[in-house]
Amino acid sequence: MRDLLSPRSDLLRRLAAGKTDAEIAVRLGGTAKQILEQKARLLARLQINSPDQIADAAKRWTNWPRYRGIT
Repeated sequence: MRDLLSPRSDLLRRLAAGKTDAEIAVRLGGTAKQILEQKARLLARLQINSPDQIADAAKRWTNWPRYRGIT
């Protein structure tokens, strides 16, 4: 599962932190529309339907404890 999420772990962490698509786009590059599309694909792939599930996935599938702050 780790390989599935590696390129998208920053997106997942920021979603779990409650960042908006526009805030994520500024930090990661791209536009809010691109982030919205990436988010939709990622959440569909992981079968995630709620904010609680986003936070749970971020904790389980990323290096959450080692991540120092979300900007």
